[in-house]
This record gives sequence, C-alpha cells and structure tokens, in this order.
Amino acid sequence: MSTASSPIRRFIDSAGRSRTNGAPAAEHDAQLIRLERIAWAAAATILLLFLVSIIGVQLAGRGEVRSGVHALGVDLSGMNSQQAAEALTLAANTHTSQSLTLADGDRAWTITAANLGLVIDVDGIVDDALSTGHTGYGPTRLAILWRFKSEPYVVGGDRLSVDQVRLSSQLASLAGAIQQTRVDGQLAVDSTGITWVAPATGRALDTQNTQAEIMSALANGQTEVALVIHEDAPPVSLAQYIDARDRLHRVWDAPIELVAVDQTWPLTPDQVSKHITIVQPVGGNPAQLKIDKKWVDAVVQEISIGVDATPQSARAWWGDGGRLVKTRDAKAGHTLDADKSAALIQAATTGESDSNRVELPVATIAPPTQPADFGAIDVSTILASSSTTYGGGLPERSHNIELAASLLNGALVLPGQTFSFNSEVGPTTVEAGWQIAYGIAESNGQITTVPAEAGGICQVATTVFQPVFFSGFRIDERASHSYWIPRYAYQGNVGIDAAVESTVGLDMRWTNDGPSPVLLEVYADGEDLTVNLYGAPLPWRVEVDPPIITNVVTADPTVHYQETDTLPSGSQRAIEHAQDGFDVTVTRRVIQGDNVVSENFSTTYAPAQNVVLVGI
Repeated sequence: MSTASSPIRRFIDSAGRSRTNGAPAAEHDAQLIRLERIAWAAAATILLLFLVSIIGVQLAGRGEVRSGVHALGVDLSGMNSQQAAEALTLAANTHTSQSLTLADGDRAWTITAANLGLVIDVDGIVDDALSTGHTGYGPTRLAILWRFKSEPYVVGGDRLSVDQVRLSSQLASLAGAIQQTRVDGQLAVDSTGITWVAPATGRALDTQNTQAEIMSALANGQTEVALVIHEDAPPVSLAQYIDARDRLHRVWDAPIELVAVDQTWPLTPDQVSKHITIVQPVGGNPAQLKIDKKWVDAVVQEISIGVDATPQSARAWWGDGGRLVKTRDAKAGHTLDADKSAALIQAATTGESDSNRVELPVATIAPPTQPADFGAIDVSTILASSSTTYGGGLPERSHNIELAASLLNGALVLPGQTFSFNSEVGPTTVEAGWQIAYGIAESNGQITTVPAEAGGICQVATTVFQPVFFSGFRIDERASHSYWIPRYAYQGNVGIDAAVESTVGLDMRWTNDGPSPVLLEVYADGEDLTVNLYGAPLPWRVEVDPPIITNVVTADPTVHYQETDTLPSGSQRAIEHAQDGFDVTVTRRVIQGDNVVSENFSTTYAPAQNVVLVGI
C-alpha cells in the first residue's frame, strides 16, 4: 500500500503538520507511519464489531418468536414453538365460539364464528410467527425488529377461513335489511292539502369490505364490527325542508281569522293554498313559502271596505214642543292600517305566525263635536225632498229598502261633516239583518242582474242623493247604475241616480258645506221611499239645466229567461226590463252672490234587457 496516497495518511499528515512544525523531516515521517498504523487497526476493529453484531442478530432468538409478534390477540413474544402452539390453541378455541356484533348506527345483528364455519390453522400461524423477523439480511432484519418495538406485528390473518356460502348468505341478508333507495324530498301544496315526501339517503352494504372487516375481527378477537356502508345522499337535506313544512302545517291546522272592529274574515286553508308559492331549496338554501302579494293586497282592500268608515252622525228627532232631541250619539269612524295589516296577513298565511287569529290594526276616528244644545238647532226648513216607488217588488228588496230607511232616519249632518252612505248604513250583510235580493253586476263588459245581499239599497242611495244634489251641497263621490232605471227619474229628469256597493268600494258621499246642520228624514210606507232634508235656509240658490241626452242605443226586446232556485218551481218573475242606453249630462250651478260653481254630471247608461227569472 502506498502511504503517500492513503486517505488516512493524508488526513494524519494534514493534522500533524501543525503539531510538528519545525521538526526534522525523518522524525515527522516516522510519526506519521505510527499514527497511520493505529488508525487502520481502529477501523478494522469497528468493522469486526459491526459484523459480529449482524451475526448476533441473525442467530439471536433462534427458535423463539420475535418480540412484538401477535396472533389471534395473543402476544407471542419470546415463545418457542410449543408455547406458541399451546397459547394459540386456547385462543383458537375461544375465537371459534365467539359472537360478533355487526353494527349499523343504532341497529345491530349478531353472528357467531361457529355459524360461519370458522377454521383456524394453528400450526400455520405458529410457523408464521417463528419465521417473522428471522429472515432477510441483517440490516433489513434490524429495521423489522425496530418497527416491532413501536407497534405489534400481527400474523396469521390468512390462516383463518370460513364457509363462504354461509358468510355470503349472512351478508346477503344484511344487505337486504340495509338497502335503501335514495328518495328526493318533495314539498307541495294545493287546495286538497299538503304533499310531503321526506328525503332519504340511499344506503347499500359494501359486502367485500365488510367481509374483510369480519375476517379481521375474527383474527384479532374483536367482538364488534362496523358494517361498511355506501351512502347516496339526496341533493336536498331534510333540514332544508323542515321550516317550510312546519309552516305549511300551521296554515292548514285551522282557518285563519282576520279580526277588525268586531268583524271576522275567515281564510280557509284551501283558499290560502291557491296563493302560496313554495320556493324549492337550491344548494344550501332552505325551502321558503311566499304568498301572492297582490292577493294579500286584495284581501286588505276588501277588509278596508268593511272597516273604513267615516264617523256616523248623531241621530235626532223632534220632541215635545217641536224642539230637536238627540236620540243617539254620534259614532266614531275607523280606518285600517293597510301596510301593517298586509304584513300580519302575510305572516299568518305563510305560517310565520303560529296563531290562527290575527287582530288587524285599526285606528279610531273621533266623530265631530256634537252641539251642546240640540234644541237650539234650526231644522225648520225643508231644503229639498225626493220620493221613489218600491211597492210591488220582491219582498226581500222591500225589506232592505225599509231597513236602510230606518238606519238613516234622523241622521244629523253638522257643518263641515262628510256624510258617507255606506258608513251611515253600516255593514250590509245577512248577519246585520239584510236579505238576499237582486242587484246589477258587471263582469268582463257583461251586465247582469244577480242575487245580492242588501239588493235594493241603491234605490235608497239614489233617493238620498237627489235632494242633496238639488240642495247644492258638495258631492264628493257618486257612481251611477250600469243602465238607467225609469223609476229613479226625479221630476221627470234622468241621469240623477247613485249606486252603492260596499264590497267593491262604491259609496255615495257628500259634505255639508253650509253654515247649519242638516237633518235627514227617511221613511218607507210600503209603496214609496221618501227623503226630506231639513235645515236652516241656505245662503245660495241652485240651478239645474235639463238633461242633455245623446248616443241613444236601442234596447233588444228579446226576453231572456234565467233559471233560479230562489223561486218556486215553474213560477216566473221579471227582474229587468228592456231600456235604451244613452249618454246624459246634467249641469248644476250653485250661486252665492257673485260666486258661481258650475259642475257637469255626465253618465253613460248601457241598454238593459228583458230578464225573467224561472223557478226550478
């Protein structure tokens, strides 16, 4: 070996120069040779020790199971062949009699190893245990043994066998019990009720992986196996439906009662359902209920018509000595808070509120301040009067006219007060004492005579309107009939009538813009309805021009027969008579000194037809 080229020599030479600086060259070389010999001897010693350790690992534990080796739940560390066989035989006997609980959430099934025909090859497991860690080259074997120190090494798993037919049968039975087809949720509502299908996750047993888990449990002595399940979740979860579903059920529990000023408007579930829209859940958003805002507004409008009312006038009449006496106090008016009512109705009809009774907010309008002394009021002058005939008509119609007359008689309208016909008469319902007669209805351009609560009340409105008109008081609201009714002529003049219908918001309103109170005398004697206005002399005079009639449309004389169950079978009654249609304008001037207020009251009347009811 050439020491000059040796790495050890070069290292020693480099390290030694600093220590022998200045020494003779021969002495320096001798020191280097001695050090090189020592280094080579040390390296040879280390290599020898390493080889000895590897050989030791190869030979150590021959005939014994390596530390950390387990089988059938038994730690076989350090056991020889006989010891391992005895321990494994005991464990095998236990394993073949054990029971396994197969768990799926809160459901469980039990099987036994015996039922599966479990067979354990103890000798094979012993061989596996003894060979583990005893094969391979030294470094590889050292790595294996090092791994055993950190975690047990289980052998023998492939030395267990079961009857595959039995196991497959058990798993097939489990698969049938677990199998669940995915169900997508459905939430809908219509007039017949709620359609609700709860979403469900599809589930299927993974038999291959479950079998592997069972075999592993049998090998390790475990008593419980979690079944391996494949799940197919629906796109929308149950939680996304729950709130909307519960709200729908609240809506369908019972009718919703809308209450205002001692009146009740019921909304039945089938009515509400026609206007509910279910916004289906998308992504992570929950299902929502929406109610048709236009419908809610229509409901509010209908209730407003029944609730909104100007204050009712006091009632008065002449007492002893001809002095006016108060017979009834004035009554407060009411107005519905439309916006708040709409919000409350929306909450009730979408189930947001859990109450089926909704108190709607209504503001009270105080009546005008009443005179301190009714006896001092001057109502000695008849300002104007009107009379129309109703005798010989339907008994129900006559009843309604006479009821309206009794409700209006004695109404005292103070200066500055607005008189509302609908408010003064009150609710025109059957519950309030009105009867079903006939009224004019218009739908899609077609004019018909139909059964109506308080039918005939328009004649009363007309008979009140006429003296108000000719007295010169301010007219705030007036609607005409769809066709002209001859008995409503005032002193031979046409075009001076008034139609009312509280359910659609038609009213007749006028304001006492004079200086003194006005008293209404309204009475019906079975033949004629009469309205007299009393008060102090007015500071103006009234001129009314003769009506100007144009665009006459000749009526069709054909008789139209209309079946009804309101008449005895076979009997007939004419309820509408052919009448020409026309346009008419009536001009009124109210003259007070140099001040003249001129107004044109124009009306278009459609032609009427002959209609005869026939009882069925």
